[in-house]
Amino acid sequence: MLIISLRRFTQKLRLAAAIASCFGLLTAISSCATSGQDIEPKFTRSSGAEFAKGSQKLDVPFVVTHQALVRAMLDLAAVKPEEFLIDLGSGDGRINIIAAKNYGARGFGVDLNSKLVELSRQYAAQAGISERVDFFVKDLFLTDIGMADVVTMYLLPEVNLKLRPKLLGELKPGVRVVSQDFHMEAWRPESIRTVRDEKGEDRYLYLWIIPAEVGGRWQWQLPILSSDQRFILEVNQHFQDIEGTALNQDIQWRIFNPSLKGDQIRFSLISEADDRIVQQDYQGRVKGNIIEGTVLLSGAVAPEQLEWKAERINK
Repeated sequence: MLIISLRRFTQKLRLAAAIASCFGLLTAISSCATSGQDIEPKFTRSSGAEFAKGSQKLDVPFVVTHQALVRAMLDLAAVKPEEFLIDLGSGDGRINIIAAKNYGARGFGVDLNSKLVELSRQYAAQAGISERVDFFVKDLFLTDIGMADVVTMYLLPEVNLKLRPKLLGELKPGVRVVSQDFHMEAWRPESIRTVRDEKGEDRYLYLWIIPAEVGGRWQWQLPILSSDQRFILEVNQHFQDIEGTALNQDIQWRIFNPSLKGDQIRFSLISEADDRIVQQDYQGRVKGNIIEGTVLLSGAVAPEQLEWKAERINK
């Protein structure tokens, strides 16, 4: 009887320990889930409003970006895990924090309102992502943005225009720039999206992709039928829009279907070889003064794909 009682007692102890362990695990899971979720409710329409007066004398006053707009901006920019996002005029930090928490991004925000910067750091700490995002009291025009994969901003029209040369000059080709409400005049956006905010009002999001610099004179040689032919292409560029004329065998041939998206360039042209018209469809990647890619020959020849390399000889 004593042996049976001891066995039963031991079994009860083990069961109690197992229950306690499971309860502790469930508590931990619940705690983690809560800590991952409770940051978003803090981003209300009045988040940071108590510090808005500190921004009234700045070039850009603090205006809350609504939650639906934040997600729409990040989706429009197609933010990917480990990409680096810089928010210019970061306010209460919500864009960087949601990008890190829900998209796996890294990055920082800058704002001239020190109290908003401190609030942003508090939110980041509460979300458990302080190692992925940070916030700084800094003039956006003096901020190094060269490491960005994505730049977001909600500024004013005149600030956007003043900022445009910095974006084009410092950001790598292919970097995505998203602005809320305000465009950049002659720089045509790649995409425009309309989003209804929490007040039921329409807001406009603009996406640009930083283009590579391709303006100037390019040359290459290409074996077409019985000879190696030399091409000299003059490219005119207006942001991502390009046009050009290629000189081949003393004939000027205009390119058609041109496209420049980031560092990816495409265009087509026709030329003559052995009294035949040959179409060439080019696609390549711009690397400074070199373009490397392929060209597909068609038309009055058997279709053939060749490697292609062009060199810029004059800007």
